Formats: sequence, C-alpha cells, structure tokens
Amino acid sequence: MQAQLIELAGQLGQWFRPYQGQCAMAIIATLLVLFGGEISQSIRQLIKNQHLVVRTLIFVLVCAFGYGAATVWLSGLLAELLAQISDLYLVPVVVSVFVGLGMYAQKQRHI
Repeated sequence: MQAQLIELAGQLGQWFRPYQGQCAMAIIATLLVLFGGEISQSIRQLIKNQHLVVRTLIFVLVCAFGYGAATVWLSGLLAELLAQISDLYLVPVVVSVFVGLGMYAQKQRHI
C-alpha cells in the first residue's frame, strides 16, 4: 500500500512537472494579491508629500513595471526552485504552499 502511494506521488509529480512555470506564476500572483495592498500603502506613505504628477508617475511605474517585473522575475526564480524538488514531493509541496496561502488569506480576512 505504501509503495503504491509513493509510486502515485511520483507519477503525479512527473505529470505536474511541465506546469511548474504556470504554478510558480500563480503562487507569485497570489502573493502579490495578498500583499499588494500593503506594498501600495507603504509606497503611498513614502510619496504622499510629492506633487500630483510625481505621485502619478511613481504609481504607474510601480504598478505597470514594478509588479510586472516582480511577477516575471520571481516566477522564474520560483520555477527554478520547484525544478529542484523531486517528483515525489513536488505536488505535496505545491498543494501545501497554496493551502498555506489560503489559510493566511482567511486569517487576514482576504476571503
């Protein structure tokens, strides 16, 4: 029975392997959703005394380029980390990460 479960976990990991890039992006996007408000609030506090044009420019730079660049760069980094995980543990790790993020979101009343 235990050997069958280990074999199944390995097969699931092999099946999931081509999707690790999309999964990494989903994790990073979830993190940005969870912490984006706090990041924006911190930036807002830093630039609140600036001229409207400067505040608008910084907002555009942070939202369009900052979050976009963070998503692309961090997703690639996370995909590389996921690539180092054995097929046997890949799916349990990914599921655990999403469950942990869901629990955090529930605790913070995001959902």
